[in-house]
Amino acid sequence: MINNSIKTNAGDNYLTVKEEKQFFKTIKQRKGKQAERDYMLLHLARATGLRRAELVALNVGDVLAKEVLIVDERIAKKGGVGKVKIPVADQVLLQRFVRLKAKWGESLDPDAPLFVSRKKNRIAKRTINDLMEKWCKEAGITRYTPHALRHTKARRIIEAATGRPEIDNGVKKLLFVQAQLRHKSINSTAIYTTPTKEEMSIVSEL
Repeated sequence: MINNSIKTNAGDNYLTVKEEKQFFKTIKQRKGKQAERDYMLLHLARATGLRRAELVALNVGDVLAKEVLIVDERIAKKGGVGKVKIPVADQVLLQRFVRLKAKWGESLDPDAPLFVSRKKNRIAKRTINDLMEKWCKEAGITRYTPHALRHTKARRIIEAATGRPEIDNGVKKLLFVQAQLRHKSINSTAIYTTPTKEEMSIVSEL
């Protein structure tokens, strides 16, 4: 049975591997301009750990033919500035998305918004909330906030480091997450040391 309450606590506001696969598979199977935009926006959020406000602030010039996203004061605003590597898979997705934007008649000027609303304006943060809820419902998974994709990125970094001697120690794993999410304080990153939902499920059966 699907939990219809929206997860907001950092400890469980992230997608499991199974949920993530179902979530993006559902969006990718849908046809149309809005589904294409939503897939790119949410996939980029998961791949980079960008916040809602940062996704909204992105311009075409920030990502076009770029391997690294410079998160400056304009994008981060009150958040942490820094550099974020754009995964190769998302570089390819962005190239395709920009071609679609041209086909749709959307501006490709460097200062033009990357993600556009139905009214052809820059997408709003509230819209990201709505589309996240929409796609969770369509995918038949627990309802999550957009910030869940940022938490998911952090969890996957921790999971990937586990069992690899060269990077598997508590402090170093947290430093990877801190750098990726641009946390100003390691204390903000420490939330990812809590047990995962999957781990607690195992423990509950002992």
